Amino acid sequence: MKLKVDQKIIENYPELCIGFLVVDVKVEEKNFIVEKYKEALLARDFSGKLDSCNFVLHPKIAKWRDIYREDFHVKPKTYRSSIEALMRRVITKKEIWNISSVVDLYNCCSAETLLPMGGYDLDKIKGGSISLRYGVEGEIFCPLGVREKIEVQNEHIVYADEEKVLCWLWNHKDSRYSSIDLDTKKAIFFIDNISKDLEGTSNAITLLSKRLEQIGGVVKEHGILHKDNLVQELKAFALK
Repeated sequence: MKLKVDQKIIENYPELCIGFLVVDVKVEEKNFIVEKYKEALLARDFSGKLDSCNFVLHPKIAKWRDIYREDFHVKPKTYRSSIEALMRRVITKKEIWNISSVVDLYNCCSAETLLPMGGYDLDKIKGGSISLRYGVEGEIFCPLGVREKIEVQNEHIVYADEEKVLCWLWNHKDSRYSSIDLDTKKAIFFIDNISKDLEGTSNAITLLSKRLEQIGGVVKEHGILHKDNLVQELKAFALK
């Protein structure tokens, strides 16, 4: 099993760092540890740093807005990066993320680090690789939670296995066919960092690893994809 970043993406985003973790997980509807993290996040004081009027101007959010607008040619108010969507709920003190223990947990870690994170069920991955690449003409994406299908454009960046798109518009929307659910036993997580910040990406990997271990996860493998490491062979799991 290989993880790959398309060379063209690195040419356009040379400072890109993609953290990854392969984890044996225990997924529950709710977990009291995760609920505590969610409560703490909603109670957190972001004054002086982020508020409901200016949070989209924060560099870690604004950069994604620029990519969606200028590179993907979509309206960022309609198609938000995952980190903007998460922080909008946190800053406005809305109820957040009642999906499952594992998904809620990585969403909390994403909000705390201001880095987009995503997770996929490894047993639903087809073929021998997961790639971060540009879309292919005629490719169709089947989003989680809605019936409609989306036609992927050439300028759209996606995570994909050898059969399907796993996540559309880089980190905007996950597929219904690869999402983590209560039956998931093996998962892979990605952390998207478009700044030249290996240390920040490494710290996010450490945070997510520790939190997953607190709720029964066992980290099998982790690392960072970047311009000098565009292909990573995974040995943790033999996948079909």
